[in-house]
Amino acid sequence: MKTSFVAGFILLLMSHFTFAKDIAPVNKLFGKNEIKALAETYVNNSFHIKNPAIVDVDGDGDFDLLNFTKKGKVEYYKNTGTLESPVFILENKNYDSYEVSSFLPSGLPVPVFFADNDGDNDKDVFGIVKEDSKYDVMFIENTMDLDHYTLITIILVLVIVLLVVLILK
Repeated sequence: MKTSFVAGFILLLMSHFTFAKDIAPVNKLFGKNEIKALAETYVNNSFHIKNPAIVDVDGDGDFDLLNFTKKGKVEYYKNTGTLESPVFILENKNYDSYEVSSFLPSGLPVPVFFADNDGDNDKDVFGIVKEDSKYDVMFIENTMDLDHYTLITIILVLVIVLLVVLILK
């Protein structure tokens, strides 16, 4: 229940953000059903990355992984396979960094896909929640114009604020 609440709250807060003008747009559109079909493959990835950010970083039409480590680094895992059968390799161990709080867990609370849902060439947000061994997808349309570095920072700040609120309850 807490996972669903946290995921829903983050997705609700992110409903006004656009992801990545500096990431090449992919022409393929994704709906909740397409993301749900891909969820298990990407969430249960070969590197056992818990709650990755799943986005087409290199613009080649398949999803890559971003891992938020406990040491404040963002690792980029390139998909060298296909969209449906990904094969990940560590492309950049220091793709980006973020500030780590010593009393809050790091990383994302749920796996998140960033993909275009409606053909407007921005990345929309699909949160993945696993309940009773089934994946459910929550979707939020992005409407603001922020680059992906700003969005990553906003996501992490929101996670910290949510966790502080949950801890103080």
